[in-house]
Amino acid sequence: MTDLERKLAEALRGQAEEVTPNLDAAWAEQMRRQRKPHRRRLTVLIAPLAAVLVVLTSVLLATQLNNDPAPLPPAKSETSTVSVAKPEHRPSAAAAINGGPVELMKFAGQTDAWSVYAFTNRKYSDATPWFCLAAMPAGRPFEATAPQYGTKSPLCAPIGATADQVIFAQQVGEEGGPLPAGHAVYLADCTVRELRLYDQSGDLSQASRVGQMLGMCLFSATITAGKPPVRFEAHSGQVVRSGRIEVS
Repeated sequence: MTDLERKLAEALRGQAEEVTPNLDAAWAEQMRRQRKPHRRRLTVLIAPLAAVLVVLTSVLLATQLNNDPAPLPPAKSETSTVSVAKPEHRPSAAAAINGGPVELMKFAGQTDAWSVYAFTNRKYSDATPWFCLAAMPAGRPFEATAPQYGTKSPLCAPIGATADQVIFAQQVGEEGGPLPAGHAVYLADCTVRELRLYDQSGDLSQASRVGQMLGMCLFSATITAGKPPVRFEAHSGQVVRSGRIEVS
């Protein structure tokens, strides 16, 4: 190829490069234009979905609120004073029982173990039953002729019978009696589910149900020795009865 031909070819190649488009740049521009509509279409799809989710969430929350149980009504409170009789020593009470006996607990004496029994007796009054406690040797059956612990067993108190009375009788442990000091036993209405007792200092003792006699329930509590309960709270479902305990 002559010099003239070579120069002519180079000139033609240069003109061709000026006229030929940049394919890489053109391809990139084409892809950019194609991506923009996709973003617009994605936005168009997401917006209705978000609105549907908001509606569904509102419906679910409303359903949950409607299905939640209604709050329980507040407990009804009643206040009254309970009068209980002071127990008396009745040596022959165990000979004529008409309710029980129910064994409440065992305790250790100086030499032997003893069982505390609760029972009711009608021998001393035709109209009013008596609530009695007796301590007899542990391991032996309840018998009227069994030895008695201390100098005050059995101890008996008449059972209260007023229409609205929730506690019918009380016995508090003492030295020489059938119930050890630091304990208290109550005969109460069986509608009572929880019995709380308070002494003069406001200290709480929680009583536990331990038995039943003649349609009445026995509750036993551990208390501070020498500090008998003077106030009670009897919880019966949505009714709370409370008040003072007076010993007559």
